[in-house]
Amino acid sequence: MSQEEKDFIREWLEENGLSFDVVDGMYVIPYESTIVIVRRAKWSDHDIVEITATVAIGVKDKPELLKFLLAKNAEIPLGKFSFVEDGIDGKPTVFYSHYMLEKYLEKEEFRASLVAVMAVADMFDEKIAELGEGSTSRDYILKAQEKGGE
Repeated sequence: MSQEEKDFIREWLEENGLSFDVVDGMYVIPYESTIVIVRRAKWSDHDIVEITATVAIGVKDKPELLKFLLAKNAEIPLGKFSFVEDGIDGKPTVFYSHYMLEKYLEKEEFRASLVAVMAVADMFDEKIAELGEGSTSRDYILKAQEKGGE
């Protein structure tokens, strides 16, 4: 993927006044107590744009947490929660993601999807971290920084 192909994402993020870093071709956006990543990927023979928020890290797969995630997946029309056993730093992690076909993607759909992922992740991250006895992204990063400074 050439840099030109990625420019529309950068342009749209800048138009929305978002602060971001580019790491390995992914756009990393800190938002409230979560981290959101926007990246292009291949799926079958399609190019997709993926928006993923890291919601909670170091969570336990407790029945209450899994029921909560499934219920929210049924309620929220845009995006989905996922539980990844070997997530961030090899720890069980909950993500919230939404995917769009790049070929048909328009600016307003991208903006609405990005806002939805950011809002949902921030709305539920503390509850999910509590249910799973883990940490929000922000708390996890702060704890890691404290350990690094000791």
